[in-house]
Amino acid sequence: MNKYIEIINIIEKAGFVAYIIGGYVRDYLLGIESNDVDIATNATPKDLVKIFKNAIVLEEYGAVKILVNNHLIDVTTFRRELSYKGIKPEKIEYITSLEEDLKRRDFTINTLAMDRDGNVIDLLDARQDIDRRIIKTVREVSVEFMEDASRMLRALRFMSTLDMKLDEEIIKFIDENKELIRNVNINKRKEELDKIFIGKGAKRFFDYVKKHDLGEVLGFKVNTFIETKSLLGVYAQINLIDDFPFTKQEKKQIKEIKSLLLKGKIDKIDVYQKGVYISSIAAEILGLDKRKVNDMYYALAIHEFKDIDITAEEICSVLNIKPGEELGSIMNIIENDIVLGKLENKKEAILNRLKR
Repeated sequence: MNKYIEIINIIEKAGFVAYIIGGYVRDYLLGIESNDVDIATNATPKDLVKIFKNAIVLEEYGAVKILVNNHLIDVTTFRRELSYKGIKPEKIEYITSLEEDLKRRDFTINTLAMDRDGNVIDLLDARQDIDRRIIKTVREVSVEFMEDASRMLRALRFMSTLDMKLDEEIIKFIDENKELIRNVNINKRKEELDKIFIGKGAKRFFDYVKKHDLGEVLGFKVNTFIETKSLLGVYAQINLIDDFPFTKQEKKQIKEIKSLLLKGKIDKIDVYQKGVYISSIAAEILGLDKRKVNDMYYALAIHEFKDIDITAEEICSVLNIKPGEELGSIMNIIENDIVLGKLENKKEAILNRLKR
């Protein structure tokens, strides 16, 4: 926290005002540990570049990034957003009023500010909504969500992760305009879903999605859901409709977890082929003892193909065969027998097995 106060002190010594804004202050009042720190100031990006020589300017957003102790901190100039292009402000105007800057924000719970002494500044009655644990928009619901449809996803995220309820106007708008969610960029949609899925309220989110029939516009279908700490484990429990941006490795891992969930149990061959990481995720969802899965893995005689105490060349020599499909089948049999404990992983034992 000291690094943020240090930045505020430097800005204020230069003759400007600055505050910690938004998520950090909200979480502070909710008793939640948070690293979601943004600083807002009446200093313009040009002013900030003069104050901080290492500042990185993002002029189109009215913001700079300042490097402090190898950590980039966002500092944003008070502004008014005049027009939007997609979900990004196309035209902004710098202003000097903290209150006017707060009025452009999405939800009242995100409009709190904190000064360098830790005093909370509440100009839009955000504290009242936090006490009532309700999510309300700063401006009219239709204005907020028509301007940026991704705010509907943010509302659902705050509802689930903060265990709050949505204002009736928000519920009504989303129910009547859910198709707008399809317009949210797939990367942005996944970014919001990731935050929901790794939060404590994922079950609450899925219950709401099913009740309000939002799955299809969000890009997935879900029947049953078991809470898990693994993001991949969550995605393995839903059927994706849209082409979400996963890496090749993530797609492979999700597919492997799904296969274990469909099987409903985990054996030695599974932990050998899929590894302890994937097997542990599936075990958590299936309600199996993860320690037993770990023990099963570390008790295996081999953990990968190269651990086998004989080479493919030696097998070809003993059986007088050439590399090919037949060799692959034989190696698979040997591998499985060793994993299942039917064959000792010693060359002599393997040679005897080959001779039989």
